[in-house]
Amino acid sequence: MNHALASELRSFEQETSLRILVADHDGEMRRLLRLVLRRDGHEVVEVCDAGELLELLAATLITPLELGFDLIICEQTLPGIHGLTILAGMRARNNDTPFILISDDGLVLERARRLDGIVLNHPLNVGAIRGAIRRSADTLRG
Repeated sequence: MNHALASELRSFEQETSLRILVADHDGEMRRLLRLVLRRDGHEVVEVCDAGELLELLAATLITPLELGFDLIICEQTLPGIHGLTILAGMRARNNDTPFILISDDGLVLERARRLDGIVLNHPLNVGAIRGAIRRSADTLRG
């Protein structure tokens, strides 16, 4: 990457600090996401199953003082409820929070795209994660 592009990327990442909910049952994956996201200046809230994810989402709807999330990153095989089901439920309730779904199932990923989800295939790498975050931030800016 050339110097000017690297500088522009760093500037963009510093301007765009997001509150991100990460839902993944794999502790190592959550750790990787947390390290990358925090290094880029984002606030990260982590959960390891669908029950915790749904509790946090419900709290943001019920309690006005609860901070909402700018972005949700969720694995498809989240214990309790599949990530695509959570995305579909949010969209059915007109919740347009940017949603990144992690899966290696092509059919699931196509359905997520139709629901305006951003998709990441396994295996993940830092560049793919950051690219998906940038697309999400662009969605927020309209």
